[in-house]
Amino acid sequence: MSLASAALLSLCSAAIAANDYITGHIGALSNQANPEVGNVPGNRFNGSLSFDYNKDITFSRAGELERRFNFGVQVNDQSLTMYSVPEAYVGGMLTKKDHIRFGRQILAWSPVDSIWGFGKLNNRVNFDYFTPGQEGLIGLLYERRSSNGMRYRAFVSGIYVPELNPTLDIDKNDKTITSRHAWSDAPAPTAEVEPGNVKRIAYNLEYPEISEVIYRYTVGANLGFESKHWVWDNFIMRKPENQFSTEVSVSLDPAADIINAYVDPQFYYHDVYGSSLKYRNLDLEMYISGIANRPNTYPDGNRDATRTTEIKTEKSREDYLGGGIAKVNDVYSLGFNYIARLSPFDRNKESLALDPRWNQALNVFFVRNFGSRYTISGDAKYDMLTTDRLVMFKGIYKVSKELRVSLGINMIGTPESGKSFWSPYTNNDMVYGALSYVY
Repeated sequence: MSLASAALLSLCSAAIAANDYITGHIGALSNQANPEVGNVPGNRFNGSLSFDYNKDITFSRAGELERRFNFGVQVNDQSLTMYSVPEAYVGGMLTKKDHIRFGRQILAWSPVDSIWGFGKLNNRVNFDYFTPGQEGLIGLLYERRSSNGMRYRAFVSGIYVPELNPTLDIDKNDKTITSRHAWSDAPAPTAEVEPGNVKRIAYNLEYPEISEVIYRYTVGANLGFESKHWVWDNFIMRKPENQFSTEVSVSLDPAADIINAYVDPQFYYHDVYGSSLKYRNLDLEMYISGIANRPNTYPDGNRDATRTTEIKTEKSREDYLGGGIAKVNDVYSLGFNYIARLSPFDRNKESLALDPRWNQALNVFFVRNFGSRYTISGDAKYDMLTTDRLVMFKGIYKVSKELRVSLGINMIGTPESGKSFWSPYTNNDMVYGALSYVY
């Protein structure tokens, strides 16, 4: 979640207005101020750039063409280049009430999904997990607004693009899987088959055809209402999960003295639905939002995939309810968010299921502008169930209209048991300095 959480809430609920702009940045970041902090490969320094062209339209004028193209690139200290295209679409008004849009687009239907980085509805950028960001889905969106405030939306797609980051390096010849990304966990290169007998694991990956990956359907609908102060949304969507899963078959090869692991990517569909209610008045916004995730228990096209000889990620339902309040203006932004996981999760019984990112968590954030040159911001999250903590603090000095210098601290705290979603990344702290050219 970005430090500008309040600004995100405001943008999600804003009506489309006439606008035409190009923005972006070129910058570099160093996390070597303290060599003892964040000294993890891929987390030491990076270079980044972004570009965003946006042409919005008004709902009252037909004949105009809206368009947006937004991309980002980041290169880390391990020469790993990561790419992201959050949005790339065109659209326009069919009538004064009917709007259509085609391309990659972020569906702002669930505040808790975007604020807490669950990634159930939209994809995530995932250059890092401190600020996972959002990427849209590729498809066709139709919207109709009635004069009484009711809104009707439908989204359809036959194209699927999974989340691309963080990535793993796969060597087919050496049969190894390694990582150059601080937020990507590579599987173990060896395993102990008996006390004192450690063997290398050879990973054999089954690569699906491109057509098997991208040609997958998504369908969704949203029924809502909007007035001057109130926004109400209800949605349901069936789509592939934003990240594909894997099934692993393991066998011992005594002749080669290795363990063969056969990795088969699997694509699971899931049903996502939710509801949200927002109240906004000038620079104040409050919301309550819930989301439910119902994954299929079998991969697409294979109801008999579950076999006792295979290791596969367990799928479990997820239910979340959250709310928050934010006040955003030109001088400062201040807000509070809360999330509660309503669905059961027992780590001892569900050892192969992914740990929930957040369980019962609080979030406070602020942004304060001091004149036209100085800005400070902070964001803190605390999970009351697991004691996971994320703290971000940043100061920005605007040397000129285009040149900015930033100093910041990002810290992670995890439970002593080492059993939570954030535990593998507890060393990814940052005490950094950054320089960027903004245009």
